[in-house]
Amino acid sequence: MYDTPPMILGHLLPSVAAKGLPVMNWPTRLKIALGSAKGIAYLHEDCHPRIIHRDIKSANILLDFKFEAMVADFGLAKLSSDNYTHVSTRVMGTFGYLAPEYASSGKLTEKSDVFSFAVMLLELITGRRPVDNSDAFMDDSLVDWVSVLRPALYTVSSSKCSWLYFAHRAWLNRRGLF
Repeated sequence: MYDTPPMILGHLLPSVAAKGLPVMNWPTRLKIALGSAKGIAYLHEDCHPRIIHRDIKSANILLDFKFEAMVADFGLAKLSSDNYTHVSTRVMGTFGYLAPEYASSGKLTEKSDVFSFAVMLLELITGRRPVDNSDAFMDDSLVDWVSVLRPALYTVSSSKCSWLYFAHRAWLNRRGLF
């Protein structure tokens, strides 16, 4: 039970953009990204059996009043033994967040959640939905749209992306790789 009802990241992002409210600042976005990553890492690494969420998306990230992220909605989650490389299952999840290899093969791994998390990060960074037919620029998915822009992204100054560098460094530190 929550003292204060949590906000839902997926509801917060479009309402901020649509209503012309102040854009979420980068430290807050980083806090949400790291909190979400820690929650997903806990499911994949610290739970036994491991838990594959299968529906990581902004609508399933709850935020408290301090913008602490909590992974929610385990209705599609699958348990996975440490002995198996994947779980064969009927494809479930939300269009726009599904990993292509999972969607085509039905072989579920933690990497499926990681792909969904990456889409959620793109949504957090750009403020755009993974699939949105109401916008002219979104004939394809957000992933396809960003892929086209990828060469231009390398020209962005490092100061504008420094938080991403620190997020990646924190992830490497957690695994003892940096």
